[in-house]
Amino acid sequence: MPSTRQHSVSPRKLPHSSDTELFETPVRKRYRSINEDESPSSSPSAWRSPRKRQRVDMPKKQAKEMELEKILRRIVAQPNNHDAIVALKSLPRDETSPRLLVKHLMRSAKAAVMKRKGSKKVRLLETELYMDWLNELNYVHSALFTCLNTKVPNTRKRLPGLGRVSYTILYNLVDEFIDEVNTHHDRPCSLNSPEPCLYPATMTLVEEAKDPSTDERSEEAVELAEHALKAIDKVLADAVRRYKAECGRNNPSLAQRISAQQHALAKGCCLLCEQTGYGTDESDMGDTLMEETREVMEHWKNEYEDCEDQLVDSD
Repeated sequence: MPSTRQHSVSPRKLPHSSDTELFETPVRKRYRSINEDESPSSSPSAWRSPRKRQRVDMPKKQAKEMELEKILRRIVAQPNNHDAIVALKSLPRDETSPRLLVKHLMRSAKAAVMKRKGSKKVRLLETELYMDWLNELNYVHSALFTCLNTKVPNTRKRLPGLGRVSYTILYNLVDEFIDEVNTHHDRPCSLNSPEPCLYPATMTLVEEAKDPSTDERSEEAVELAEHALKAIDKVLADAVRRYKAECGRNNPSLAQRISAQQHALAKGCCLLCEQTGYGTDESDMGDTLMEETREVMEHWKNEYEDCEDQLVDSD
């Protein structure tokens, strides 16, 4: 006798998001229309999801400004302070920010000299003033010398990433020093300037010519300033070598920038020699100023140009 029991067969699931509409999946709405929104606001921000509105409306966090002088002085005071050395690696990579930080270092040095020498009755020679600025900046290259020779803890390997930092700081420091000398030489502090004057009283060239005692003072100041620049030159040359080893391989844009900066440094040294008498032992072009650094930069530039010539010849 045939069975009257009915077997229920479940329908086969089709690969759709809805079981009621088998062949069409509703298009997901990205935004709500104004008609669907009961809010009286008509601004586009009212159409976004609450999470997106919160993300858009939140104010952007401003990056904390790097306290470069504080870090450098801490490294000089505590050469084994690994955290302070690593903190230098956060130096911004753009061109503007490091220059502003170095300007602060220069201004701080000028303020220190003004505080020590501004109230004295005996007026400084211009060469003495510039020498005092360099002496106040001594901690900068001392700290970077320590950084370039710092090893990774428990190894003999030098801490990476400090070539770019050391080069950027010292190159901008030398360039900023030359700019400050040029500014003081051509346009002394104006009484109408909104910023306080950081230039102690200095003797004019006519006054120096009339005072025979200034010859010895000038020679001593020039010698000490050249010694200070030589110390910066040595550390900066090491920074260029390190920068090239860390970032210079197969980097033609960096080589071109180094070439342009080498040319600018040569012009700056010539100007500094003309205005101060620094580096006039061999010529009046300042060829002995920052000599080692310029040679290393020249070698980097020539090495890149030789590679470019070889590539052209092979084509």
